[in-house]
Amino acid sequence: KKDMVEVRKIGSLVGVKALDILIKGAKAKMMGAAAGEYNSGGPVDVSSLTRKCSDDLGLMQQPLKPRFKSALVGIYVRSQPYGGSDKSSNGHRYDSIPFANGMIGSGMSCQLIQYVHDEHAKFFEVCKGFDALIVRCNPGQIKADGGDQAKFDDGMRGLRKLGI
Repeated sequence: KKDMVEVRKIGSLVGVKALDILIKGAKAKMMGAAAGEYNSGGPVDVSSLTRKCSDDLGLMQQPLKPRFKSALVGIYVRSQPYGGSDKSSNGHRYDSIPFANGMIGSGMSCQLIQYVHDEHAKFFEVCKGFDALIVRCNPGQIKADGGDQAKFDDGMRGLRKLGI
């Protein structure tokens, strides 16, 4: 009987310690990416797309089993500091991380990707892997980067016809 009491105490301590470790791990995931880290690599493989932003500072980790796969589409104007006047120092729009984290917090993935007009066909092929897209490209920025806004819009309409 005395041994069982001791075993219960040890078992209880193991449970408390395990819970503490798991809670710390969960909190770390909620904190988001640190400077230089990138949390937009999956679940959709976007490795063929050119990344213009330096990191995903503050972006939470993508869910392992997202209910839906989404992406937030941005544009990085290569001739402008930080990619445009609406950008933070890492090249993302100021509101991109909070918007994406809201999606992630709802159980969906939300990868941050940038439209690069030189890779138009590849970009739209990759986008077919998503269930939804949030487009956050300021008017005039695609043209300012050397792209064609009408071509981009036509590509987005094509994805919409596919149900994306």
